[in-house]
Amino acid sequence: MMNGCPRWSFLTVPLLAALGCSDPVPRPPRGNLTLSIQKPTTGSGNCPVPGKTYVLGNPKGPSPASPGDRLVDGEGGADIACSVHGSGPYNFSGSIQALSTESDRVTFTLSNGVVNADKLAGTVTVAVSTPQLSGTFTSEQAGCTVNVVNQNVKPGSVYATVSCPTINNPSTAQVCTVGSITTFVLENCDGT
Repeated sequence: MMNGCPRWSFLTVPLLAALGCSDPVPRPPRGNLTLSIQKPTTGSGNCPVPGKTYVLGNPKGPSPASPGDRLVDGEGGADIACSVHGSGPYNFSGSIQALSTESDRVTFTLSNGVVNADKLAGTVTVAVSTPQLSGTFTSEQAGCTVNVVNQNVKPGSVYATVSCPTINNPSTAQVCTVGSITTFVLENCDGT
């Protein structure tokens, strides 16, 4: 026996499965998103879609009061990838691309995310693309605030709200904000 499991042979393979000695099958990433795009509170206010909320869920998106229903990577056209590492502070990144409840193709990308050791808050860089934005709008590096919902962050998952005072499209000079009701859940992420 090695590590509590018998040596491999053609006779023991069924036994290994029964004993739970086989390698675990990784579960695909899951996630959902409620994204609020608003016009900026200061400046020219030239956001092409002020006051629009996109919900990506199965069918419900998340809110600070409820994690909603998750989409699964590879199902129904959803493309989800993520990683959450650490034990405080936590480093995270991820992307969710899926159809909203109004059939808009939305891409939401988080990079260089950090949640402080207190599991309460942190920062992240955000990029957003929707049909109405007609391009990708990006925040400044670590220009968005993350607030973890009920300290729900651990290796492999995070549930939080995010807000960005400005996201912009450099090619059009248009500026929007990511509103404070924006909430995301990422699960089954790389956490090793």
